[in-house]
Amino acid sequence: MKRLILLLIIPVLALIGCSRDDDFGGNNEIKPVPFTVNVKYDASKYPNVADKGVANVTLTLENSATGDKITGKTDANGDLKLTAVLPGNYSIKAELQMKKNDYEQEIGQETTYDIVYFGGFQEKVTVNANISEAIVRISSGNLSDLVIKQYYYAGSDTKLGANLRDQFIEIHNNSDQTIYADGLYLVFLEGNINNNVTNYTLPSGQYNWSLTAGGGTAANTDYVYSNIFIRIPGNGTQYPILPGKSIVVAQTAVNHKAPYDDINGKAIGIQKPELTVDLSQADFETYMGAYNISIGKKPFAWDIQNIAVPDMLISYWSIASNDLILNVNSMLGLGILSATDAEVASWKKVAAPKAPNGTLFLQIPKSYIIDGIDITDKEQKAPKDFPSDIDASRTFITDKLGLAEGTFSGLSVIRKTKEIINGRIVLQDTNNSANDFVTIKANPRGYAN
Repeated sequence: MKRLILLLIIPVLALIGCSRDDDFGGNNEIKPVPFTVNVKYDASKYPNVADKGVANVTLTLENSATGDKITGKTDANGDLKLTAVLPGNYSIKAELQMKKNDYEQEIGQETTYDIVYFGGFQEKVTVNANISEAIVRISSGNLSDLVIKQYYYAGSDTKLGANLRDQFIEIHNNSDQTIYADGLYLVFLEGNINNNVTNYTLPSGQYNWSLTAGGGTAANTDYVYSNIFIRIPGNGTQYPILPGKSIVVAQTAVNHKAPYDDINGKAIGIQKPELTVDLSQADFETYMGAYNISIGKKPFAWDIQNIAVPDMLISYWSIASNDLILNVNSMLGLGILSATDAEVASWKKVAAPKAPNGTLFLQIPKSYIIDGIDITDKEQKAPKDFPSDIDASRTFITDKLGLAEGTFSGLSVIRKTKEIINGRIVLQDTNNSANDFVTIKANPRGYAN
Protein backbone atom coordinates (compact mmCIF):
# COMPACT_ATOMS: atom_id res chain seq x y z
CA MET A 1 0.00 0.00 0.00
CA LYS A 2 1.37 3.37 -0.84
CA ARG A 3 1.82 5.88 1.96
CA LEU A 4 0.14 9.24 1.94
CA ILE A 5 2.52 12.16 2.50
CA LEU A 6 1.48 14.88 4.89
CA LEU A 7 1.00 18.42 3.68
CA LEU A 8 3.99 20.61 4.15
CA ILE A 9 3.01 23.56 6.31
CA ILE A 10 5.38 25.79 4.37
CA PRO A 11 6.34 24.41 0.94
CA VAL A 12 10.03 25.07 1.32
CA LEU A 13 10.82 22.27 -1.12
CA ALA A 14 9.95 24.72 -3.84
CA LEU A 15 13.24 26.42 -3.03
CA ILE A 16 15.44 23.33 -3.09
CA GLY A 17 18.25 23.75 -5.57
CA CYS A 18 18.68 27.47 -4.86
CA SER A 19 22.11 28.27 -3.41
CA ARG A 20 22.97 30.99 -0.95
CA ASP A 21 24.27 33.01 -3.85
CA ASP A 22 20.91 33.13 -5.65
CA ASP A 23 19.91 36.76 -6.03
CA PHE A 24 16.29 37.15 -5.03
CA GLY A 25 16.73 40.87 -4.51
CA GLY A 26 18.66 41.93 -7.59
CA ASN A 27 17.58 43.11 -10.99
CA ASN A 28 17.42 39.54 -12.34
CA GLU A 29 15.50 38.17 -9.39
CA ILE A 30 13.30 35.10 -9.66
CA LYS A 31 10.57 35.53 -7.10
CA PRO A 32 8.52 32.63 -5.80
CA VAL A 33 4.82 33.07 -6.52
CA PRO A 34 1.63 31.72 -4.93
CA PHE A 35 0.06 28.82 -6.80
CA THR A 36 -3.07 26.71 -6.26
CA VAL A 37 -3.83 23.25 -7.62
CA ASN A 38 -7.49 22.25 -7.64
CA VAL A 39 -8.43 18.59 -8.00
CA LYS A 40 -11.72 17.48 -9.54
CA TYR A 41 -13.12 14.18 -10.80
CA ASP A 42 -12.87 13.15 -14.45
CA ALA A 43 -15.94 14.73 -16.05
CA SER A 44 -16.36 11.99 -18.67
CA LYS A 45 -16.32 9.17 -16.10
CA TYR A 46 -18.04 10.88 -13.18
CA PRO A 47 -20.37 13.54 -14.64
CA ASN A 48 -22.49 13.78 -11.47
CA VAL A 49 -19.55 14.96 -9.36
CA ALA A 50 -17.41 16.57 -12.06
CA ASP A 51 -17.62 20.05 -10.53
CA LYS A 52 -16.84 18.92 -7.00
CA GLY A 53 -13.41 19.50 -5.49
CA VAL A 54 -11.79 16.34 -4.11
CA ALA A 55 -10.33 16.38 -0.60
CA ASN A 56 -7.31 14.48 0.76
CA VAL A 57 -5.65 14.02 -2.61
CA THR A 58 -1.87 13.75 -2.41
CA LEU A 59 -0.27 16.03 -4.99
CA THR A 60 3.34 16.09 -6.15
CA LEU A 61 4.59 18.98 -8.23
CA GLU A 62 7.94 18.35 -9.92
CA ASN A 63 9.95 21.08 -11.58
CA SER A 64 10.75 19.86 -15.09
CA ALA A 65 14.11 21.62 -15.17
CA THR A 66 15.49 20.93 -11.69
CA GLY A 67 13.59 17.87 -10.49
CA ASP A 68 12.70 19.66 -7.23
CA LYS A 69 9.41 18.51 -5.74
CA ILE A 70 6.61 19.95 -3.65
CA THR A 71 4.20 17.50 -2.00
CA GLY A 72 0.95 18.23 -0.20
CA LYS A 73 -2.71 17.27 0.24
CA THR A 74 -5.86 19.01 -0.91
CA ASP A 75 -8.26 20.62 1.54
CA ALA A 76 -12.02 20.12 1.76
CA ASN A 77 -12.50 22.20 -1.40
CA GLY A 78 -10.01 20.16 -3.39
CA ASP A 79 -7.33 22.87 -3.24
CA LEU A 80 -3.66 22.69 -2.46
CA LYS A 81 -2.67 26.29 -1.84
CA LEU A 82 1.06 26.96 -2.03
CA THR A 83 2.49 30.30 -1.01
CA ALA A 84 5.90 30.17 -2.67
CA VAL A 85 6.61 28.24 -5.87
CA LEU A 86 9.51 29.08 -8.16
CA PRO A 87 8.30 30.01 -11.66
CA GLY A 88 8.83 27.30 -14.26
CA ASN A 89 7.25 24.28 -15.90
CA TYR A 90 5.96 21.48 -13.68
CA SER A 91 4.40 18.06 -13.88
CA ILE A 92 1.64 17.38 -11.36
CA LYS A 93 0.81 13.90 -10.08
CA ALA A 94 -2.38 13.26 -8.08
CA GLU A 95 -3.08 10.19 -5.93
CA LEU A 96 -6.02 9.13 -3.78
CA GLN A 97 -7.12 5.94 -2.03
CA MET A 98 -10.81 5.65 -1.21
CA LYS A 99 -12.49 2.93 0.83
CA LYS A 100 -15.40 1.04 -0.66
CA ASN A 101 -18.10 2.70 1.45
CA ASP A 102 -16.66 6.17 0.89
CA TYR A 103 -16.47 5.55 -2.84
CA GLU A 104 -20.06 4.39 -3.13
CA GLN A 105 -21.32 7.33 -1.08
CA GLU A 106 -19.16 9.91 -2.84
CA ILE A 107 -19.46 8.70 -6.43
CA GLY A 108 -22.87 7.05 -6.28
CA GLN A 109 -21.63 3.85 -7.92
CA GLU A 110 -21.15 0.35 -6.53
CA THR A 111 -17.73 -1.28 -6.54
CA THR A 112 -16.36 -4.72 -5.71
CA TYR A 113 -13.00 -3.34 -4.54
CA ASP A 114 -12.23 -2.72 -0.87
CA ILE A 115 -9.93 0.13 -1.91
CA VAL A 116 -10.38 2.21 -5.06
CA TYR A 117 -7.28 3.97 -6.39
CA PHE A 118 -7.60 7.31 -8.14
CA GLY A 119 -4.88 8.99 -10.12
CA GLY A 120 -4.27 11.99 -12.31
CA PHE A 121 -1.29 13.37 -14.15
CA GLN A 122 -0.69 16.64 -15.93
CA GLU A 123 2.51 17.71 -17.64
CA LYS A 124 3.85 21.04 -18.83
CA VAL A 125 2.01 23.11 -16.24
CA THR A 126 3.34 26.66 -16.28
CA VAL A 127 3.80 28.55 -13.02
CA ASN A 128 4.56 32.27 -13.11
CA ALA A 129 3.28 35.64 -11.92
CA ASN A 130 0.48 35.51 -14.51
CA ILE A 131 -0.56 31.86 -14.05
CA SER A 132 -1.54 31.14 -10.48
CA GLU A 133 -3.67 27.98 -10.64
CA ALA A 134 -4.22 24.68 -12.40
CA ILE A 135 -6.93 22.02 -12.41
CA VAL A 136 -6.06 18.32 -12.32
CA ARG A 137 -8.78 15.75 -12.88
CA ILE A 138 -8.54 12.29 -11.35
CA SER A 139 -10.03 8.99 -12.38
CA SER A 140 -10.00 5.42 -11.09
CA GLY A 141 -8.97 2.34 -13.03
CA ASN A 142 -9.98 -1.26 -12.55
CA LEU A 143 -7.56 -3.51 -10.70
CA SER A 144 -6.66 -6.50 -12.86
CA ASP A 145 -6.28 -10.22 -12.36
CA LEU A 146 -3.56 -10.16 -15.02
CA VAL A 147 -0.91 -7.46 -14.68
CA ILE A 148 2.26 -6.49 -16.49
CA LYS A 149 4.98 -7.66 -14.16
CA GLN A 150 8.21 -6.81 -15.97
CA TYR A 151 8.97 -4.66 -19.00
CA TYR A 152 12.55 -5.05 -20.22
CA TYR A 153 12.94 -2.55 -23.02
CA ALA A 154 16.44 -1.18 -22.39
CA GLY A 155 18.47 -4.06 -23.78
CA SER A 156 22.02 -4.91 -22.72
CA ASP A 157 25.47 -3.64 -23.65
CA THR A 158 25.97 -3.42 -27.43
CA LYS A 159 29.48 -4.91 -27.36
CA LEU A 160 29.67 -6.93 -24.17
CA GLY A 161 26.04 -8.08 -23.95
CA ALA A 162 23.21 -8.86 -26.37
CA ASN A 163 22.25 -5.37 -27.57
CA LEU A 164 18.44 -5.26 -28.05
CA ARG A 165 18.05 -8.96 -28.85
CA ASP A 166 17.24 -9.92 -25.25
CA GLN A 167 14.16 -7.73 -24.67
CA PHE A 168 11.10 -9.34 -23.06
CA ILE A 169 7.75 -8.76 -21.36
CA GLU A 170 6.43 -10.69 -18.35
CA ILE A 171 2.74 -11.03 -17.41
CA HIS A 172 1.64 -12.15 -13.94
CA ASN A 173 -1.53 -13.79 -12.63
CA ASN A 174 -2.42 -11.73 -9.56
CA SER A 175 -5.55 -13.72 -8.74
CA ASP A 176 -6.17 -16.94 -6.80
CA GLN A 177 -7.58 -18.71 -9.87
CA THR A 178 -5.93 -20.22 -12.95
CA ILE A 179 -6.24 -17.90 -15.95
CA TYR A 180 -5.62 -19.00 -19.54
CA ALA A 181 -3.36 -16.78 -21.63
CA ASP A 182 -4.87 -18.02 -24.89
CA GLY A 183 -5.91 -15.11 -27.10
CA LEU A 184 -4.45 -12.41 -24.86
CA TYR A 185 -3.19 -9.40 -26.83
CA LEU A 186 -0.11 -7.27 -26.28
CA VAL A 187 -0.29 -3.76 -27.62
CA PHE A 188 2.53 -1.25 -28.00
CA LEU A 189 1.32 2.32 -28.17
CA GLU A 190 2.23 4.82 -30.84
CA GLY A 191 2.54 8.49 -29.95
CA ASN A 192 4.56 11.61 -30.51
CA ILE A 193 8.21 11.13 -29.53
CA ASN A 194 8.74 14.69 -28.30
CA ASN A 195 6.86 17.32 -26.33
CA ASN A 196 6.90 19.98 -29.02
CA VAL A 197 3.50 21.61 -29.38
CA THR A 198 2.44 22.04 -33.01
CA ASN A 199 -0.71 22.30 -35.07
CA TYR A 200 -1.09 18.50 -34.95
CA THR A 201 -0.68 18.02 -31.18
CA LEU A 202 -2.52 18.63 -27.96
CA PRO A 203 -1.07 21.10 -25.42
CA SER A 204 0.76 18.14 -23.83
CA GLY A 205 2.65 17.54 -27.06
CA GLN A 206 0.81 14.27 -27.68
CA TYR A 207 -0.84 13.75 -31.07
CA ASN A 208 -4.30 15.22 -31.49
CA TRP A 209 -5.80 12.07 -32.96
CA SER A 210 -9.13 13.76 -33.64
CA LEU A 211 -7.47 15.37 -36.69
CA THR A 212 -7.25 12.00 -38.42
CA ALA A 213 -9.56 9.73 -36.43
CA GLY A 214 -12.48 12.13 -36.00
CA GLY A 215 -14.69 11.76 -32.97
CA GLY A 216 -13.71 15.01 -31.28
CA THR A 217 -12.08 14.82 -27.86
CA ALA A 218 -13.09 11.16 -27.52
CA ALA A 219 -10.41 10.27 -30.08
CA ASN A 220 -7.81 11.31 -27.49
CA THR A 221 -9.53 10.15 -24.28
CA ASP A 222 -11.35 6.93 -25.20
CA TYR A 223 -8.84 5.26 -27.50
CA VAL A 224 -5.17 4.35 -27.79
CA TYR A 225 -3.22 3.84 -31.02
CA SER A 226 -0.81 1.14 -32.07
CA ASN A 227 1.17 -0.21 -34.99
CA ILE A 228 2.29 -3.35 -33.11
CA PHE A 229 -0.56 -5.60 -31.98
CA ILE A 230 0.28 -9.25 -31.28
CA ARG A 231 -1.64 -12.15 -29.78
CA ILE A 232 -0.90 -15.27 -27.77
CA PRO A 233 -2.05 -18.38 -29.69
CA GLY A 234 -4.22 -21.16 -28.29
CA ASN A 235 -7.66 -22.73 -28.37
CA GLY A 236 -8.75 -21.27 -25.03
CA THR A 237 -7.31 -23.82 -22.61
CA GLN A 238 -3.77 -24.47 -23.88
CA TYR A 239 -1.71 -21.98 -21.90
CA PRO A 240 -2.67 -21.74 -18.23
CA ILE A 241 -1.13 -19.16 -15.91
CA LEU A 242 -1.31 -20.54 -12.38
CA PRO A 243 -2.16 -18.25 -9.44
CA GLY A 244 0.86 -16.15 -8.49
CA LYS A 245 2.81 -17.26 -11.57
CA SER A 246 3.76 -15.52 -14.80
CA ILE A 247 4.52 -15.98 -18.48
CA VAL A 248 7.41 -14.49 -20.48
CA VAL A 249 7.11 -13.17 -24.03
CA ALA A 250 10.56 -12.85 -25.58
CA GLN A 251 11.70 -10.93 -28.61
CA THR A 252 13.96 -13.93 -29.33
CA ALA A 253 13.62 -17.00 -27.12
CA VAL A 254 17.24 -18.15 -26.92
CA ASN A 255 19.96 -18.13 -24.30
CA HIS A 256 21.49 -14.73 -24.94
CA LYS A 257 24.41 -15.59 -22.67
CA ALA A 258 25.59 -18.15 -25.24
CA PRO A 259 27.41 -17.43 -28.54
CA TYR A 260 25.24 -16.68 -31.58
CA ASP A 261 25.73 -16.74 -35.35
CA ASP A 262 25.89 -13.47 -37.25
CA ILE A 263 24.34 -12.89 -40.67
CA ASN A 264 27.30 -14.68 -42.30
CA GLY A 265 27.04 -17.73 -40.04
CA LYS A 266 30.07 -16.79 -37.97
CA ALA A 267 29.86 -17.61 -34.26
CA ILE A 268 29.98 -14.50 -32.10
CA GLY A 269 30.75 -14.92 -28.40
CA ILE A 270 29.16 -12.84 -25.64
CA GLN A 271 32.03 -11.17 -23.79
CA LYS A 272 30.13 -10.66 -20.54
CA PRO A 273 27.22 -13.15 -20.30
CA GLU A 274 26.28 -11.75 -16.89
CA LEU A 275 25.07 -8.58 -18.62
CA THR A 276 22.27 -10.34 -20.47
CA VAL A 277 19.60 -13.01 -19.86
CA ASP A 278 18.65 -16.56 -20.79
CA LEU A 279 15.30 -16.54 -22.60
CA SER A 280 15.45 -20.12 -23.90
CA GLN A 281 12.68 -21.06 -21.44
CA ALA A 282 10.35 -18.21 -22.42
CA ASP A 283 6.72 -19.14 -22.97
CA PHE A 284 6.34 -17.29 -26.29
CA GLU A 285 8.49 -15.43 -28.78
CA THR A 286 7.83 -12.94 -31.58
CA TYR A 287 9.30 -14.69 -34.60
CA MET A 288 8.77 -12.53 -37.67
CA GLY A 289 10.38 -14.72 -40.35
CA ALA A 290 7.28 -16.25 -41.92
CA TYR A 291 5.36 -13.02 -41.54
CA ASN A 292 8.09 -11.03 -43.27
CA ILE A 293 8.34 -13.52 -46.11
CA SER A 294 4.57 -13.42 -46.63
CA ILE A 295 4.67 -9.66 -47.17
CA GLY A 296 7.86 -9.60 -49.18
CA LYS A 297 10.31 -8.47 -46.50
CA LYS A 298 13.72 -9.96 -45.80
CA PRO A 299 13.80 -11.65 -42.35
CA PHE A 300 15.76 -9.71 -39.77
CA ALA A 301 19.22 -11.04 -38.92
CA TRP A 302 18.37 -11.26 -35.20
CA ASP A 303 15.09 -13.03 -35.81
CA ILE A 304 16.12 -16.54 -34.84
CA GLN A 305 13.34 -19.00 -34.20
CA ASN A 306 13.27 -21.37 -31.25
CA ILE A 307 11.00 -24.10 -32.58
CA ALA A 308 10.36 -25.31 -29.01
CA VAL A 309 8.71 -22.00 -28.08
CA PRO A 310 5.30 -21.03 -29.55
CA ASP A 311 5.28 -17.94 -31.78
CA MET A 312 3.12 -14.93 -31.04
CA LEU A 313 0.50 -14.28 -33.72
CA ILE A 314 0.76 -11.03 -35.66
CA SER A 315 -2.61 -9.29 -35.62
CA TYR A 316 -1.48 -5.89 -36.84
CA TRP A 317 2.00 -4.72 -37.81
CA SER A 318 2.51 -1.56 -39.83
CA ILE A 319 6.07 -0.55 -38.92
CA ALA A 320 9.26 -0.91 -40.91
CA SER A 321 11.01 -3.03 -38.28
CA ASN A 322 11.38 -6.74 -38.99
CA ASP A 323 11.46 -7.76 -35.34
CA LEU A 324 9.86 -6.72 -32.05
CA ILE A 325 12.44 -4.06 -31.23
CA LEU A 326 11.20 -2.12 -28.21
CA ASN A 327 12.22 1.35 -29.28
CA VAL A 328 13.64 3.11 -26.25
CA ASN A 329 13.56 6.47 -28.04
CA SER A 330 9.83 6.25 -28.71
CA MET A 331 9.13 5.05 -25.14
CA LEU A 332 6.35 2.68 -26.21
CA GLY A 333 3.55 2.29 -23.69
CA LEU A 334 2.66 -1.39 -23.18
CA GLY A 335 -0.82 -2.80 -22.61
CA ILE A 336 -2.49 -6.20 -22.32
CA LEU A 337 -6.06 -6.64 -23.46
CA SER A 338 -8.72 -9.14 -24.33
CA ALA A 339 -10.99 -8.97 -27.38
CA THR A 340 -12.64 -11.24 -29.94
CA ASP A 341 -11.49 -11.50 -33.55
CA ALA A 342 -14.71 -9.79 -34.66
CA GLU A 343 -14.16 -6.88 -32.30
CA VAL A 344 -10.58 -6.38 -33.47
CA ALA A 345 -11.68 -6.52 -37.11
CA SER A 346 -14.17 -3.71 -36.47
CA TRP A 347 -11.57 -1.27 -35.12
CA LYS A 348 -10.58 1.62 -37.36
CA LYS A 349 -7.13 2.20 -38.83
CA VAL A 350 -6.07 5.84 -38.94
CA ALA A 351 -3.01 7.86 -39.87
CA ALA A 352 -0.92 9.78 -37.36
CA PRO A 353 -1.78 13.50 -37.35
CA LYS A 354 1.86 14.29 -38.10
CA ALA A 355 1.70 12.29 -41.34
CA PRO A 356 -1.95 12.10 -42.44
CA ASN A 357 -1.01 10.35 -45.69
CA GLY A 358 1.37 7.90 -44.07
CA THR A 359 1.29 4.68 -42.07
CA LEU A 360 -2.02 3.63 -40.53
CA PHE A 361 -2.38 2.81 -36.84
CA LEU A 362 -4.94 0.63 -35.13
CA GLN A 363 -7.45 2.60 -33.03
CA ILE A 364 -8.18 0.56 -29.90
CA PRO A 365 -10.99 1.37 -27.43
CA LYS A 366 -9.35 1.75 -24.03
CA SER A 367 -12.21 -0.18 -22.40
CA TYR A 368 -10.65 -3.42 -23.68
CA ILE A 369 -7.36 -2.85 -21.87
CA ILE A 370 -6.75 -5.03 -18.82
CA ASP A 371 -3.53 -3.37 -17.69
CA GLY A 372 -1.11 -0.79 -19.02
CA ILE A 373 2.25 0.76 -18.22
CA ASP A 374 3.49 4.12 -19.46
CA ILE A 375 7.24 4.55 -19.61
CA THR A 376 9.36 7.63 -19.98
CA ASP A 377 12.82 8.92 -19.13
CA LYS A 378 13.99 11.34 -16.46
CA GLU A 379 13.65 14.30 -18.83
CA GLN A 380 10.19 13.14 -20.00
CA LYS A 381 11.02 14.03 -23.58
CA ALA A 382 8.06 12.07 -24.93
CA PRO A 383 4.45 12.80 -23.86
CA LYS A 384 2.27 10.31 -22.00
CA ASP A 385 0.57 7.61 -24.11
CA PHE A 386 -2.11 6.07 -21.85
CA PRO A 387 -5.10 7.95 -20.40
CA SER A 388 -4.69 8.45 -16.66
CA ASP A 389 -7.38 5.90 -15.74
CA ILE A 390 -5.22 3.19 -17.34
CA ASP A 391 -1.97 4.47 -15.83
CA ALA A 392 -2.04 7.53 -13.61
CA SER A 393 1.62 8.40 -14.22
CA ARG A 394 4.76 6.88 -15.77
CA THR A 395 7.87 5.00 -14.74
CA PHE A 396 11.44 4.80 -15.97
CA ILE A 397 14.66 2.90 -15.36
CA THR A 398 16.88 4.26 -12.59
CA ASP A 399 20.24 3.30 -11.14
CA LYS A 400 20.96 2.54 -7.46
CA LEU A 401 21.03 6.24 -6.64
CA GLY A 402 17.68 6.90 -8.29
CA LEU A 403 19.27 8.56 -11.31
CA ALA A 404 17.91 7.87 -14.78
CA GLU A 405 19.45 5.06 -16.79
CA GLY A 406 19.00 4.59 -20.51
CA THR A 407 19.46 2.21 -23.37
CA PHE A 408 21.67 -0.89 -23.14
CA SER A 409 21.83 -0.77 -19.34
CA GLY A 410 20.56 -4.33 -18.80
CA LEU A 411 18.00 -2.94 -16.36
CA SER A 412 14.27 -3.52 -16.31
CA VAL A 413 11.22 -2.06 -14.61
CA ILE A 414 9.36 -4.59 -12.47
CA ARG A 415 6.22 -4.44 -10.37
CA LYS A 416 6.64 -4.41 -6.59
CA THR A 417 5.53 -7.35 -4.48
CA LYS A 418 2.59 -6.38 -2.29
CA GLU A 419 2.16 -9.52 -0.18
CA ILE A 420 2.44 -13.30 -0.13
CA ILE A 421 -0.76 -15.22 0.65
CA ASN A 422 -0.24 -18.92 1.42
CA GLY A 423 2.78 -18.94 -0.89
CA ARG A 424 1.02 -17.04 -3.69
CA ILE A 425 2.80 -13.83 -4.68
CA VAL A 426 0.51 -10.83 -5.11
CA LEU A 427 1.99 -7.84 -6.90
CA GLN A 428 1.14 -4.20 -6.17
CA ASP A 429 -1.43 -2.70 -8.54
CA THR A 430 -2.61 0.86 -7.95
CA ASN A 431 -2.84 1.83 -11.64
CA ASN A 432 0.09 4.18 -11.03
CA SER A 433 3.38 3.05 -12.56
CA ALA A 434 5.45 5.58 -10.66
CA ASN A 435 4.36 3.85 -7.43
CA ASP A 436 4.02 0.26 -8.60
CA PHE A 437 7.34 -0.30 -10.41
CA VAL A 438 10.99 -0.29 -9.41
CA THR A 439 14.21 -0.99 -11.30
CA ILE A 440 16.13 -4.27 -11.19
CA LYS A 441 18.68 -6.04 -13.35
CA ALA A 442 16.54 -7.77 -15.96
CA ASN A 443 15.50 -11.14 -14.56
CA PRO A 444 12.77 -13.22 -16.25
CA ARG A 445 10.48 -14.72 -13.59
CA GLY A 446 12.36 -12.80 -10.91
CA TYR A 447 10.91 -10.41 -8.36
CA ALA A 448 11.68 -7.00 -6.97
CA ASN A 449 13.97 -7.00 -3.95
